[in-house]
Amino acid sequence: MATNVDLLKRLKLVECRDSTYWPKENPLVFQKAKGSLAWDVEGREYIDLCAGFGALPLGHASEALQAVTNDFQSGRPMVDHAMGDVYPSEEKILFLETLKTMLPPAYALGALALSGGQAVEIALKTAMLKTKRSGVIVFDGAYHGLDLGVLALTAREDFRAPFASWLPETNVIRLPFGAGMDAVNLAIQKLKPFGLAAIIAEPIQGRAGINTPPVGWLESLASVAHEHQGLLILDEIFTGFGRIGTISTASTVDADISCFGKAIGGGFPISACFAKQDVMSAWPESPGEALHTGTFFGHPFSAAVGRRTLQKIQSDGLPQRAKTLGNKVKNQLSNALGGHPLVTDVRGDGLFIGIEFSKPGFAAKIMDDIRPKGVIVLPSGNTGSVLSITPALNISEELFDEAIHRIIRCITK
Repeated sequence: MATNVDLLKRLKLVECRDSTYWPKENPLVFQKAKGSLAWDVEGREYIDLCAGFGALPLGHASEALQAVTNDFQSGRPMVDHAMGDVYPSEEKILFLETLKTMLPPAYALGALALSGGQAVEIALKTAMLKTKRSGVIVFDGAYHGLDLGVLALTAREDFRAPFASWLPETNVIRLPFGAGMDAVNLAIQKLKPFGLAAIIAEPIQGRAGINTPPVGWLESLASVAHEHQGLLILDEIFTGFGRIGTISTASTVDADISCFGKAIGGGFPISACFAKQDVMSAWPESPGEALHTGTFFGHPFSAAVGRRTLQKIQSDGLPQRAKTLGNKVKNQLSNALGGHPLVTDVRGDGLFIGIEFSKPGFAAKIMDDIRPKGVIVLPSGNTGSVLSITPALNISEELFDEAIHRIIRCITK
């Protein structure tokens, strides 16, 4: 039987060395998974509180996936290509229709891609087409993808620096997350050579450490952007469709464009950019060759799993469940860890929870310490000081409670 170490050694022989993390101790290679449980190649069981960076709202091997698999195995031939900009599949159309019915009424038209970063790129291109400008305001801690077209929007300098000579850094002004409107207005003035195309923000920053903005801040950003004939883009790739207790933050914030990913594919690669009618209509009518497309955009299998995932999120009331269960767990963690000398905060919303430590790298240490105890969590924040908890939205309370108790014991030992 191959071990975790054996397989990682084999991976190292064929993969770019930048691609995969290899723990010094107790490495993990997935072999199978179901719901919120996963097993490695050596047969060890883990409670998964990562859920594929939030991309598995229904857990592993979900009902949505099973339904699609059963459908295709029932004798109906499967369309297994996309060709979305020429001949769309029925599943692509059904997916977009389902997505739209769940979004705020102002969002009229959407475009599909594969990854969150690609959805942000569509949003950025849309803003530039609509405003005929190219200046963008982003925020410290922001993570909007690593594709070259959007890399300048991502805050991490270590991600940007190797490619700095290619990036349009002069078109981008970065402000503190939660910055006051005076600072935003000043940044808009500095962007005058380019003009304000958009302000882009995450409703809650994920990779930066589950950072929540001041109350009313997103609404203020929308007002200022519109005052200067710019747009507000919400990056809801991590937070959208139930994670923080709502389908979309645009239901309460007058955003012009939202980007969605992760949860909407139920574990399969699909993302979407949705916008107001007049904003998305800045794109020209396709003459037969789209300005922005990709071979696998709107792939039928991903769209089929995604559609059923969206329906399940809605029918099972998973956003409200995330809100209720998340608040309960946050209180549990706060009560258990409030007196710990290294714990500085327990924060988040819904099932988007972060435990912040005063010691850099301590959350990364907890990730490694808790893995052999059968729990999968990830560190976040620029210094690895925040432990992120983002389980499947339908994780059982009993399993979640067991995992949280293991985390508390690991931190307080």
